[in-house]
Amino acid sequence: MQEIEHLERYKILLILILTLSLKAELPTNIKFAAKVYSGITNVLNENYAQAKKDFNFFKEKNPDSPLGSILYAGALIFEREHLNYYLETKEIDSLLYSAQDFCEDNLDVDPDDLWNNYLMALTKTYQTYWKLFQSNYVDGFADGFIALQYFERCLEIDSSFIEAQVVIGNYNYWSSVKTESLHWLPFIEDKRESGLKSLELALKHKFLTRDFALISLCYAYLNEERYLGAANLAETLRKKYPQSSKIKLLLAKANEKLEPQKSVQLYKELIRQYEKDNFENPYKLIELKSNLANLYYNLGRFSEANKICEDVLSMPRIDVKYQIEVLPLIQQIVELKDSTKIRLETLPKN
Repeated sequence: MQEIEHLERYKILLILILTLSLKAELPTNIKFAAKVYSGITNVLNENYAQAKKDFNFFKEKNPDSPLGSILYAGALIFEREHLNYYLETKEIDSLLYSAQDFCEDNLDVDPDDLWNNYLMALTKTYQTYWKLFQSNYVDGFADGFIALQYFERCLEIDSSFIEAQVVIGNYNYWSSVKTESLHWLPFIEDKRESGLKSLELALKHKFLTRDFALISLCYAYLNEERYLGAANLAETLRKKYPQSSKIKLLLAKANEKLEPQKSVQLYKELIRQYEKDNFENPYKLIELKSNLANLYYNLGRFSEANKICEDVLSMPRIDVKYQIEVLPLIQQIVELKDSTKIRLETLPKN
């Protein structure tokens, strides 16, 4: 199905929580905790410049904790995802490996401390997210497995730690989706249903990163073709974070089957936003236009679908460093244009 095909890259990334996860109760020695809350809100609203200022301030005021480096790296990663820019990795790698060393030292001192295990789980989660975004799947999945072990250790220490339950549920759901064709094997367990139920704990329990978990749940609902649930959830989140293009995209996806015209309008708004921002990398702009063209095609509006295809194919030359990533989208547009041409030729002449 088309709406899920365009989320394929996110399915892989969503094997883990894809969040700026943070235990709700910060240690008492943490200073300026309000900057953490402010930074997370700014990340969700895609105000990355302010989020980085918040987290950098927090990092400078808490030099004896790896949390600042983790949060700042997270803001950089989400900003890169927003721009679809995966190059120049040195700063992010340095922050996360520094945080990992810090966490390892803390665990050597107290391996049974919940906070120490949580911060290591969080560090490995971001390393996973960043490596998978760069298509480094071998190292990414290895880090993801380590992150999962630390989250499980958190639950051994505190069985009421809802956030760890949500992360593990998310992992179980998406890993089952990705290995669906192998469920006939005795050692490949299908945890899709139980994983989704654990992920849905975010609907009932409040914790600091609940809204990130709800975004992840929206993707799962789309994958399950539970469009009304996805739409209701995305609409609620959009009211809280009106600047989020990710949430608006989720709402557009959900409404393709429910209110197609609303979906058309949302895609148009997103396209105008990306054209106005004039990002160097055209990947997301082309992806959005492809989504809208496919929606027009499915609605039988072939002329409008064809026009979007022509717009994409007449775009200025794409920078060589982005060509490999963009080419599959261009191929989809070419195939869609061929299909719309056939449809238009078979329409009765007035």
